[in-house]
Amino acid sequence: MMKKISILVLVVVLLVLPSGVFAYNYGEHKLIGDQAFTKFISSLQHTSAAATFRSLLNLKAGKAGGPYDFPMSLKTVNAAVEEKNRISYGTLNGLSGDHLRDPYTLIEFLSDSSSAVYKIITLHEEYIAAGYSAAPDGKLVKLDFGYALLAMKNLSHFYQYGKPFQEQLHAFDKDVIGQCQRPELARQAFTRLNKTNAINMYVTLHLVAMDWAAQSGRLKGNPEQARTLLMFALLFNGFADHFLEDSFSSGHLVVKRTVAASVVNNKALHDFYSANGTMVLNRKAEIWKAHGDGTFNKPEFIKESARVLEAVELSLNDLWIAYENAALTGRESDFLMRIPEGKKMQENYLLNNLPALKLVPIPYNSDLPSLFENTEVTDSMKKTNQILPYRNFVRSRIGNSVVIGINGPSFSTKNYYRSFDFRINAGSISNRHTFNSKGGKKGVWDYWHGYTVAYSWGETGPYRDEFHKGATHQFRVGIRSNFDYWLNDKKFIGIYGYMEGGIQYGNRETSPIFVPSAGLQLGSLLNINYYNMPGWLRLPAQYLLPLKFRQGVVLTVKHPPKYFYGFEMDFVL
Repeated sequence: MMKKISILVLVVVLLVLPSGVFAYNYGEHKLIGDQAFTKFISSLQHTSAAATFRSLLNLKAGKAGGPYDFPMSLKTVNAAVEEKNRISYGTLNGLSGDHLRDPYTLIEFLSDSSSAVYKIITLHEEYIAAGYSAAPDGKLVKLDFGYALLAMKNLSHFYQYGKPFQEQLHAFDKDVIGQCQRPELARQAFTRLNKTNAINMYVTLHLVAMDWAAQSGRLKGNPEQARTLLMFALLFNGFADHFLEDSFSSGHLVVKRTVAASVVNNKALHDFYSANGTMVLNRKAEIWKAHGDGTFNKPEFIKESARVLEAVELSLNDLWIAYENAALTGRESDFLMRIPEGKKMQENYLLNNLPALKLVPIPYNSDLPSLFENTEVTDSMKKTNQILPYRNFVRSRIGNSVVIGINGPSFSTKNYYRSFDFRINAGSISNRHTFNSKGGKKGVWDYWHGYTVAYSWGETGPYRDEFHKGATHQFRVGIRSNFDYWLNDKKFIGIYGYMEGGIQYGNRETSPIFVPSAGLQLGSLLNINYYNMPGWLRLPAQYLLPLKFRQGVVLTVKHPPKYFYGFEMDFVL
């Protein structure tokens, strides 16, 4: 029974989650972390504090002059195990959050050279060596089923779409910093953190890391303990930077963060915006088109990649500053001591004093004047930061949805099909959503193709009256298509259709069927945009104002074609 459940969960994960499951995949996270760490170490000045800092890390150049490695075992082990456990900062970035739920679990596995973590690393490295950026999800889930469970609860890797920058930190709690530093309380703390968002995850774990670094800096007479604390700082910051890196992924800026949304439309939106990109703004007033998975190392995205690297380097530099200040003064972390108690003041203090947050995309629908007190907010900045005008339309085209249809006789009263339809639209085969040279939609053709599964219950026309008095059932699968021609930026002509085949049974016979149909979506032409309506209004609006009409035919081998017309109500989930 458990095996069947495991297989079911695996199938669900592979169907509903993005390829790569999270934002940047393992190889991209590793590359970002390694390059940023190398730049950070190179930037350290030649001071006694910097020399001590480097010696505590026990750095070693990687193979063929690759990224720095350092021993991550926090236990007394023999030389062979110590050498096996040399891990780069990028490795920490890639594993954190995606494969392991908290840094203490990471410590436990990294201290055991036979653990599943090393098998995961080996599998990823095999695929990276073959030209891929990560191992396939299917193989990872077979190797580590916890990867699938983490993926299904993957909420904290995302922004809270539509919530201003300050609100991303509403859940911030200074007490959680102390809880994260106590292993017996850490699991409870991470349970809370995992219900928040990428910004709050980064800030909280980054502050934990800064505090570990400051504690390390104060321990001048105990280098072994100082080294252990600095290792904790790197582990927690490697975890934090994973979420910092995620915050640059376009696919993670636009989804609704709930478990239900993860199942029905997060995958589609994540994949679409990761591939197509979306315009973003940061607090340096830079505007660019952000992308997601698989784009970090592409030449055309070099400037975009540079921002991510700079943010992670700044994050690492915060650790050095905390360490150096504590080493010079012997005091506790000045940064933590200065965090105000008032929630609003707290949020602004964190946003204004963590350098990496100057570079990340500002969440859509933020209060820009409060973020640019000394900089003029231009119309371009406002336009870039507004709620995405076509997001809900895109979601209706690529997200999973339930469709209820009512079909009646058409063309012939002798050969017809009358029924109720229940259809599930899921997945995306291919799509195109483009803009004209002015950045608008006028004169543009879009298309969207996906899968459909349908059940119909009804009756067929009386070509032999005595034979056709019972109910007829149809089970169909097929392809759904939408073709949209935009008359202006808000109105389009929507043509849609289904190409479905399956089985019909009833009236004492079973036969294969082919059911093509095509229709029009009229809401846009009537200036009715029910995609942006709340659910309680959208559903009755479609019922009272039927906005989707189609014409179809049921084709079988034994009987004449049966024509029908129908209208549909689309429940976008």
